[in-house]
Formats: sequence, structure tokens, C-alpha cells
Amino acid sequence: ILSAVFVSVAGLVYKHKKSRKNALAGALIGALAMALISFPANYFVVYPIYENLMSREAILAAYRLIYPETKNLAQALLVFNLPFTFLKGVANTAITFVIYKKISPLLKGKSV
Repeated sequence: ILSAVFVSVAGLVYKHKKSRKNALAGALIGALAMALISFPANYFVVYPIYENLMSREAILAAYRLIYPETKNLAQALLVFNLPFTFLKGVANTAITFVIYKKISPLLKGKSV
């Protein structure tokens, strides 16, 4: 879900005007969108599945090891998961910008 949001948003921004600047803007906006969608995706889909394996209190206890003031799952997701997901999107963007020139011939079906 999150990867689809990232790629869709980045692609739509880039499609509007194909330039390196728009590719970067699209990727960063995609990273932000991915982070924002991570909250409901985790809260309503991922963590209910986790709760089949362990209790919510056990999950919160893990978060409390890092930040003892964690009161509930929503707070944990806002404080930890949302920023982490955004940074993950930024890291994906940085890696893509570093390696794209080298792999673009492969992506376009040309030999290197």
C-alpha cells in the first residue's frame, strides 16, 4: 500500500512536467504522502494483524522501551512510524537519484 502511494504520487507529479526537479519534488511529495497514509494503514490494517500474535500492551511495551511516555497506539504511530516512514521515503529518493543514471539503460531495455 505504502509503496503504491509513493510511486503513484511521484509518478503523477513527474508526468505533469518531466524534469529532474519535478522528479525530485514528486519523490519528496510521494514520501510525505506515504508517511501520512502509513498512519491509517498501520492503525487499521497492520497492527490488528500483529495483535493476533501479541497483545496491544506487549506492542506498546516495545515502544515504551524507547519512549516511556507512550500512552497508546495512535501516539506510537505518530511519534515513531510516521517519521520513520517519511525518512524511508527520503532514503529511497536519495538512492534512486544516485543510481538512476547507471541503471536507466537497463530500465529502458538497452544494453549497458
